[in-house]
Order: sequence, then structure tokens, then C-alpha cells
Amino acid sequence: MAYSYWELALYFFFYSFLGWLVEVGIYAIKEKRVCNRGILTLPLSFSYGISMVLLILLLPTLESNYIFQLLMALIVSSAVRNLANFLIERLGKGRIPKDSDYSMFSGELGKSTVALLIALGFLFVYLLVHPVVFLAVHTLPQWLSILSVIVLAVLSCADAAVLLYVFHIDDRDGENEQRRREYSRDKARFGRRIYQLVWGRIERAYPGMEKALPGERCHVFAQGICFDKLIWMFMICALLGDLIETLYCKLTIDVWMSRSSVIYGPFSIVWGVGAVLLTIVLQKVVQKDDRYVFLAGFFLGGAYEYLCSVFTEVFLGTVFWDYSDMPLNIGGRTNLLFCFFWGVLAVIWVKVCYPRLSGWIERVPPVPGKILTWIMLLFMICNILISAAAMTRYTDRMAGKAADNAVELFLDQRYNDALVEFVWPNLRIRDRANT
Repeated sequence: MAYSYWELALYFFFYSFLGWLVEVGIYAIKEKRVCNRGILTLPLSFSYGISMVLLILLLPTLESNYIFQLLMALIVSSAVRNLANFLIERLGKGRIPKDSDYSMFSGELGKSTVALLIALGFLFVYLLVHPVVFLAVHTLPQWLSILSVIVLAVLSCADAAVLLYVFHIDDRDGENEQRRREYSRDKARFGRRIYQLVWGRIERAYPGMEKALPGERCHVFAQGICFDKLIWMFMICALLGDLIETLYCKLTIDVWMSRSSVIYGPFSIVWGVGAVLLTIVLQKVVQKDDRYVFLAGFFLGGAYEYLCSVFTEVFLGTVFWDYSDMPLNIGGRTNLLFCFFWGVLAVIWVKVCYPRLSGWIERVPPVPGKILTWIMLLFMICNILISAAAMTRYTDRMAGKAADNAVELFLDQRYNDALVEFVWPNLRIRDRANT
């Protein structure tokens, strides 16, 4: 089923609210008091919205295979929850306790059981609630849906900006007495009431939260799992992944073939994002036996490869791989053999590769490292946007659509069919792939 971007955004906000409502209800029953459990002031919990939107796109491709649908719901909800907890931990400087970190990747039986119950809840919502929500959304006028999404997006951005400001102020307060006095004056002039309201709400929602402790900052570049470290990991693994796949093609079919995901440079987005995902999600089991890491990588990697296939097909109208001819495949998007490879890769990554790469990155001087981080980030964002535009225009040309504005004409001239087919030799248009 095809969804518009506005529909998906509306579903995202609705299920974010529904998830927040459920979590507040459970907390009220457990603690005998009503409290906003969201990190935002708005009644929204984005992890539920993201999980549900991903499942809305993924589960229909699994048709009526409820076992695979449940497994997909378990993997997606656990991975998104881990990612959300990682972001909250970084935002709160480790002071907000993750008392609801229930995940199949936790390695603990009790938490894994709760994660299974959460996945069953998602599957229940998808099968019984979503059809009603789908019909309700389609009864709304389109202008009202678009206006609702815009208003909610603006409010969410404002809410997030206030939250970041409050965390920034509190973090700087712990550095030294002079900074405390400066920021006390700032809070008196701007935002004292907001500061008190936001922190009061967060402390009520997370009663085990720790206060920031004064002390000197460590001037090691990209220490621990942080934004800078993840950007460098993404770039390094995207480059290495492309080179590995290129060499694999040469050794197996004796052809030098481009395996890049983007127009400029030998970078594989799938490998880069996969490395970041494994780094964040598998930090829960990195100290456990290799079999736990292998199983987590087996399921997470297979689901990730499946999601990438669905994403490119739904949003770009293209197909880059099809395993329909291989045994034990799942919808032609992944197969058990490659899931096994993902498991092995997870063990090698978290036990061997990541610790060494992390150590090398932390040796980079802080100032040049920070500058290079933003240069790499800006380059890759522009590269991805240009590549997506070139790919979309290529599919339009294959469908016989002529350029009708200056942008499409520029894309036709700069990124013609020969260049697109050289960069992505395995690219197939979705309609052709289905025939």
C-alpha cells in the first residue's frame, strides 16, 4: 500500500501520542500517580511513532506470515528503543535513568520478555487499530492533514529547542562558579520559569535522575560513543564497505563494479549506517558471550537489510538487490545465509574492529577533529541529497517523463543515464523488477 509523506507524518504524531498515553497509563497504575513520561513537554513519545511508521511500511511486505511479522516488530521496537535511550542518555549527560529499557538486545530474560510483550502490542495495534486510523485519516480533508502535520512539527521543534536550552544551561552550570553566576543571570533574564518548569517535570518523570557534577572536561576528541565518533565511524565503514564489496565482485565474478551508494566517492551508505546501528544497539551485549552478540547481529542485521530494501523501493522506486533465487530468502530482500554473515560481522565488529577504530579516532587532535567532523557531515548530506535527486530523475526518465523545469533539466545534463548506470549497475526500476 502506498502512503504519502503527509500520511506517514500524521501516523507518526498519532502513534507518538498513543504510545505516550499508554506509557503514562502504565506508570500511573504502577506508581499511583499521573506523570508526563515523555522527554518532551508535549504528550508525545517519538520512539513509538518511529517504530509504528517503520512497521506500517515493513509488515505489509511480509503478507500474512504472523511469525515473521512478530519477529520484525520485536526487532524494530527493540532497536528503536535502544537508539532512543542512547540519545536521551547523551542529551541528559547520563543523568536520566533508563528505567524502561526493555529490549531483546539487553541480554536479560526479564527485559526480553517485556520486549516480546511490547512487540505483541505493536502487532495488535497494526492489525486492529491501524485500519481504523487509516480510514479516519482518509476521511480528513487533505488541507487539514497537512496543516495538522505542520503545526505539530513546529510545536515539536520548539519543544525540543527549549529542552536543549535547559540541558545546555544545566550542563554549563556545573563547570565553575563564574559560569554559574553568568548563567544564573541569563536564567533571570530569559527562561528562568521555563527552566524550572522543564526540569521540574523531568525530575518528576525520572525521580532517579542525577545532578551534573562539577569538574574539568576531558579534552580527548570523540571520547566514548558520541556524535563525532559516530560520524567518523560512518565515514570509515562506508568507505571500507564499498571497497570490500568491490573486491568481492572482482574475486567472484571477475568484474570491477561500482558498489557505491552515492554519486561522489566510494561510499556505501548501508555499511556506514549498519556500523553505527551495531555500535549503538549492541553496546548492551558487548561484554557478554559471543553467542549473544551473534544472535543480536543475526536478527538486527537481517531486519536492517530488509528495511533498506523496502526503503529504496517505497521512497526511490528502485530495487538494488533481489535474493528471490536464493534458498531460505525472506521476500527476496534478505536470507538466512546473509543473516548469518551479519551475526559473524557483529561479533567481529564489537569485539575487534570497533575498539581499535575507536582508539585511533580518539588520537585525532580535538580542534582539527571537530572541523573534519562537520566537513564530512556536510559533504555526505549534500552527496546523499544529490544522489537521491539523480536517482529519482533517472526513474522518471525511464518512465518517459520529460524535464519540465530547470532543476530536472540540470539533473538530466549533469547526471545522465550513462553516469547513473555506471554508479549503480545493479539498479532496477521497481515496476520492472516486479514484472
